[in-house]
Amino acid sequence: MTIALEPRSDSVELHVIDQGPGLTAEQRKRAFDRFWRSPDAHHDGSGIGLAIVALLAASSGGTASLDRRPGGGLDASVTLRRSS
Repeated sequence: MTIALEPRSDSVELHVIDQGPGLTAEQRKRAFDRFWRSPDAHHDGSGIGLAIVALLAASSGGTASLDRRPGGGLDASVTLRRSS
C-alpha cells in the first residue's frame, strides 16, 4: 500500500493506492453505497466505511473517488479544498 499527498493550488488530494485485485467499473460506482460489499470480499466488514468517507468529504466541500490503478489495484482518493 502507498499513501501519497498531492498539494494543488486550491485543493489537496490524499491517495491510498493498493496492489490488490481491484474492482470493476460497476463495482467502483457501487463501492460508496451504504452496506455494499464486493462479491469477492474475503474479509469481515459492514460495507459502511467508504460511504462514511464520501459523506465526510462531501460535507467538507470535497470528493472521494476510486480509480483503477494501472497494473492492478485501486487508487482511493479524497480531494479537499484548501482553507483560506
